[in-house]
Amino acid sequence: MIEARPSTSAWQFSRILTAALIALLLASCTAAEEGDGSASSSGSSASATPEPTVAPLREARDGWKVFTDPSRLVSFELPQDWVVQPLAPAPGLYAPDSLHYAVRTPDGMTTAELHSGILTPEAPCPESERTPYYVIGSEPLALTDEPAAATGIEPRFVVRLITGFRFFGAYGITDGVGGADALACSLSNTVQGGESLGRFSFGDLEVLAPKAPANTGPATVSFGTIGEAEEYYATPEFATIREMILSVQVAAPPTG
Repeated sequence: MIEARPSTSAWQFSRILTAALIALLLASCTAAEEGDGSASSSGSSASATPEPTVAPLREARDGWKVFTDPSRLVSFELPQDWVVQPLAPAPGLYAPDSLHYAVRTPDGMTTAELHSGILTPEAPCPESERTPYYVIGSEPLALTDEPAAATGIEPRFVVRLITGFRFFGAYGITDGVGGADALACSLSNTVQGGESLGRFSFGDLEVLAPKAPANTGPATVSFGTIGEAEEYYATPEFATIREMILSVQVAAPPTG
């Protein structure tokens, strides 16, 4: 049996057609790689600036920004160049899935911590251990989107001192009075935030109590006189911290 073969001219034509198709394909690929870069640029931009997962609860004032936790339970304003960083909670002191954040300045100074789901019970206070305390400042705290706390006083931002071998100071939020006759063993800087948050704090200390000299350190805030404390809490730097804490708002968790 004789195998049929194409003529020489037909075979040459086929080779020419194949070469032309290959050249066309290569040119097309090169054009895609050397084009205006719009497709590549668009993909890079999308990966570099992802859409935010959580929207702020409100707009910030000029020069400030709004922090909102991922569950949208708490928000507050802070200066544009300050940062909010998550904290690892101490075991056994907080409810599961509670919030823990530190607010820090660009040089790393912690100006306030936020903790929710606080489980620490109030410590007993024997009559013999009560000591004088002083209120340096007290302002109403306008928490929103939650029913009013069923406590002795409405939530407030407070700056207080308690007497030990020095005057120990702290600031934060509270919905309870310090103690009868301006005497107390400790002062709680916490507010009841509803079922979603539990008891929460926003300030420099959850509980202010006097310390023994051996238990003090560089982070301990204390003063020789009440006048020194008043000057310290009247500085422009502290005024910024005060504005930040006063801006805290509580929101209901998302439905559905």
